[in-house]
Amino acid sequence: MLKARRFAGAIFNYLFLKAGKYKYIIFVLLIFISLYAFISYNTNKSILINTYLLRTPLLKEQSGIRIVLISDLHSGIYGKEQEILIDAIKIAEPDLIILSDDIYDSIISMKGTDLLLSGISGAAPVFYVTGNHEYQSRNIKTIREKLVSYKVNTLSDTYTKVKIRNNEIILAGIEDIKKKIYEKPDYNQIESMEKAFRKLDEIPLYKILIAHRPENIENYKKFSFDLVLSGHTHGGQIIIPNLINGLFAPNQGFFPKYAGGIYTHGKLTHIVSRGLSKKFMLPRIGNPLELVIIELGG
Repeated sequence: MLKARRFAGAIFNYLFLKAGKYKYIIFVLLIFISLYAFISYNTNKSILINTYLLRTPLLKEQSGIRIVLISDLHSGIYGKEQEILIDAIKIAEPDLIILSDDIYDSIISMKGTDLLLSGISGAAPVFYVTGNHEYQSRNIKTIREKLVSYKVNTLSDTYTKVKIRNNEIILAGIEDIKKKIYEKPDYNQIESMEKAFRKLDEIPLYKILIAHRPENIENYKKFSFDLVLSGHTHGGQIIIPNLINGLFAPNQGFFPKYAGGIYTHGKLTHIVSRGLSKKFMLPRIGNPLELVIIELGG
């Protein structure tokens, strides 16, 4: 560590001396970058719990369903042995726990995710869909085996009926499109959705789709879902209240339309989690880590 600091100091001194008349501009930039890093670090120290209240005539009155949505964990760890995140989930007393995407990371150790899945085991039924990072890890087989060992239900272009007290709902999930690259070359997400979900049009139950990528909402709207749950965006990384809801998101580019929050498309509600990713290379400013709770009732 000491050698690294000395090396960084030597590089800084060399660049500063060579900068000439631009050295004061560089100095200001370095102050800005340092402030940026400080704000990002402190933003990532706490988890915002964001609750959405949704009502539907398809559920019996005063007999609701509480869902905890976990997105983009990327194997991050919060507190000793993941206790901060586990405690927050258990305090919410969920009826369902949904892992919407990128729970494992393509580079980071699996430890953080394993701690979470072990810690929430038995708290509520857990349902999962793949994100791009599970596939990019090139370790999807091991990940699937781990999920089975933790009794996590994987929704792979499938759906299931879930009964909670006096209510029954449909819970569906789709594979991430990276499946085509890393697992099944002939995979076509739209065709797979058509085969799996078109039959749901005739079922008069509340229907939830878990789908990693919010930018593909036009595809999801073709089916009879009432609620779509997504992640992937990391909240757009940088938020300026009342000005910028997100600066940049994967596959949407700058100023993404679906950076995070709640969106409506006719009868369809779309919730995009800002997620729990705290990767150093993707700092967050004004964009707290987010755990989403959905109170669904009649």
